[in-house]
Amino acid sequence: MPVSTTQHHTSDPPQRTVIIIANPSSGYLPHQPNRLHEALDYLHRHGWQAELWFTRRQGDGKELAQKAVEQGAAMVVAAGGDGTINEIIQGLAGSETALGVLPTGTVNVWAREVGIPLDVHDACNVLVFGQTRHIDLGCVNGRYFLLMVGIGFDAEVTQKVEHKPLKRLGPLGYVLAALWFGPGYTGFPVIVRYDDYAIRTRALQVIIGNTQLYAGAFKFTWQARCDDGALDLCLVRRRSLPGRIMVLWDFFRRRKNRHRWVRYNTFSSITIETPRPVAFQIDGDPGGYTPATFTVQPRALKVVVPYRTPKGLFSD
Repeated sequence: MPVSTTQHHTSDPPQRTVIIIANPSSGYLPHQPNRLHEALDYLHRHGWQAELWFTRRQGDGKELAQKAVEQGAAMVVAAGGDGTINEIIQGLAGSETALGVLPTGTVNVWAREVGIPLDVHDACNVLVFGQTRHIDLGCVNGRYFLLMVGIGFDAEVTQKVEHKPLKRLGPLGYVLAALWFGPGYTGFPVIVRYDDYAIRTRALQVIIGNTQLYAGAFKFTWQARCDDGALDLCLVRRRSLPGRIMVLWDFFRRRKNRHRWVRYNTFSSITIETPRPVAFQIDGDPGGYTPATFTVQPRALKVVVPYRTPKGLFSD
């Protein structure tokens, strides 16, 4: 098991145990590893028994989270980006071990969504003094997601950037790939099945959201609440290139008339079918290809968030 531990206080009660699971290649961590030790020192000073474990390969996040749950950890802290968080929730789902976050990734959508500061000291304040809530998780083809799944254009861009030199450029790499790939993208025929309905259309992009924020700047599933027992569908219809610019502008500005470009629904179970396989991304990482079946797992994850969260993200 790829585990590295730091000193901890064996006299602390079990309910005060926290495990930091860090992705050493995430965001700025390779350049500033002392941030993790700052977090450990902070937790120790506030009476927590804290350990630091590192991932070494894909899939370690889930295994280490499961181990932390088995050991009775009160909290697992994901030190990484949204991809690292996604791995870790695979091992936390359904448990009473809470998810905390030290945002060290490229975009940090979940942290921005709930208001977790990007500064390590302020983020630690949330871990120690924040509130805990139970939220839903989405599930696509057997894999949990915290934020959203994108089918179509964004997933194609993600596929082209992943494991390529562009990945090192962070958000700029995705923008460059989108500008290069976007003008020639024609969309795809799609059948959306939920309840007793079947929607047949041609889409540029389909987004299934458990939360609202997308790529740190847009809100395609702007009505989503992460604890309402439902997922939100935003289907962006095929548009010409000038039309796509208008869509992006309306969503970037979060204008009220953005609904005219999309089909928007709320559901608990849905299936997306396409004549040919179309790529999808899960919480910003490549996830597979259609067909895809989505369900919601109500209150499946316990999370630590600030006491002040954005209005409309939670049901109460």
